[in-house]
Amino acid sequence: MKKNRLILNLSPNFACQKHDHVKIRQLLFFVCFALPVLGQGISKKEWFPIERSVKGFRTQFVYKRQLLENPLALQIPLMEMLDPEISREFLTYKRQQNHIKWISSGTLALSLYSLLQKDAVSDGFYWSFVGTSALANVYFGSMSLRHFNRALNRYNELGKEQKTNISLQISTSGNQPAVGIAMKYPF
Repeated sequence: MKKNRLILNLSPNFACQKHDHVKIRQLLFFVCFALPVLGQGISKKEWFPIERSVKGFRTQFVYKRQLLENPLALQIPLMEMLDPEISREFLTYKRQQNHIKWISSGTLALSLYSLLQKDAVSDGFYWSFVGTSALANVYFGSMSLRHFNRALNRYNELGKEQKTNISLQISTSGNQPAVGIAMKYPF
């Protein structure tokens, strides 16, 4: 004679019979093995190139058919590439752009102070400070653009390597012609 064993639970009217354990095990199996498959994992996203167009002193970028004027708008696609060289170069670019902002704000603060306090700042100090900050801004600006260009070129190089390439070769050397198809697929 088989007895149905009851497992007590804190909730009222809850009885778990022997065949319910199989259902619970199946549910645990599903949760343990199926959720990582269905969950959010690292997946390859479609790569879009970033093109640069220069018009006079204005540089614009085209990404996913959108025209962007600020290089900082490209931070997300550059960082999504998960390449340490791209990340390092772009973050160096951002850091140097912040240096430019701080230097410019220091120059603005000195200019406002000398405007409000007429004789507090000598002319020699004022113009040497403004000239030094202008030279520092030119230096950081050129260096930051160099770092941004390196990050952008690396992004476009890596993206081209990740694309699937199909090539066709036709050879007519010798007596018999030959046709070859090659496919390069990144794994």
